[in-house]
Amino acid sequence: MVRRIAATIPTPSEHHSARDVIEQIASEITATQCMRDLLVLTIIVVLALELLSNLVYFLPRFRASSIPVRGKHLDYFSWKDSTFIAINKCMTGLFVYFYFGYLWSVRKVGHGHQHYHHGHGDHHNHENQEEPLEGHHHDCCGGGQGIWAMEELSLANTILPIPLLFITYDFFYTLLHWFLHVKSIYVYIHKHHHHQKAPSRANIDAVNVHPLEFFLGEFNHILALHLVVRGVPLVGFHGISVSWVGATLFIALGGVVAGLNHTRHDVVVRIPSWSCDGEGNKKSWTVFDSKHHDVHHRIPQSNYGQYSVLWDKYFGTFRDYDESDRINPAHQLDAMTGKTIKSSKKD
Repeated sequence: MVRRIAATIPTPSEHHSARDVIEQIASEITATQCMRDLLVLTIIVVLALELLSNLVYFLPRFRASSIPVRGKHLDYFSWKDSTFIAINKCMTGLFVYFYFGYLWSVRKVGHGHQHYHHGHGDHHNHENQEEPLEGHHHDCCGGGQGIWAMEELSLANTILPIPLLFITYDFFYTLLHWFLHVKSIYVYIHKHHHHQKAPSRANIDAVNVHPLEFFLGEFNHILALHLVVRGVPLVGFHGISVSWVGATLFIALGGVVAGLNHTRHDVVVRIPSWSCDGEGNKKSWTVFDSKHHDVHHRIPQSNYGQYSVLWDKYFGTFRDYDESDRINPAHQLDAMTGKTIKSSKKD
């Protein structure tokens, strides 16, 4: 399926003839097949994301410690909650389809391929031709840096882009999230998500947002992918290659992190540092801490980042988790029901 997607670059003959017309029609059929393949890929990825969201909720229970509940837990969903969750889960499929569709639209063109320029009746050949200058692309045939060919997969285009994708995404998401907390806007869109002061249901609580907010947050991934692949020539960055595997890992890891942010699982990811503190212990840099988003749900004017608090630290909106904050025993969750102990006793 992926090989068929990678092979959807039309290759007409050298002379304009009936054969060119036939091959142009064939390229349109190939494009239709590509759309079907993208649809199949979308279904597979959406199902995999749904499986991941369930694993995020259940698996860490066996190893991760629990974050004490300090805010009010939303024990029961209203019809509005259920409706928003259903709409947003449906929208996930639409997002994934356009996400991979964009990556295909900026696919990398290999050497030795001729490409028909639709609507102009001409074609050009990449054989024995040097790669285009950075920042220049053949609009007629993608000509970008999206990698679909299996033989071209590498660590450089699969693993290397992931940190840059997360950093780029969170920059814009942090600004968007801050904007949604502006008082005159907050009440109409983002306030719904903050009915839950102590998220616990992983992906279910994560997608319990206004559909407009969900749309902006999800399609922000495409903006991040666009900026990483195409670059920002204004600042001298002309983009890097991103494979379909790397793009998949980006949204898969993002789904895991967003899910963990909305659980009671205390999960921290740190990168060790070579430097040591005053007591001789090695320092480490915190890449992710699920408690940071828990702080945001209780104290909304802080920790706006989705996947990290990198930009919060830069913008001065970071607030660290304080273990000494008051804990109400009655607000803690019953392990069997997932609701507060007080509510479970009433049931």
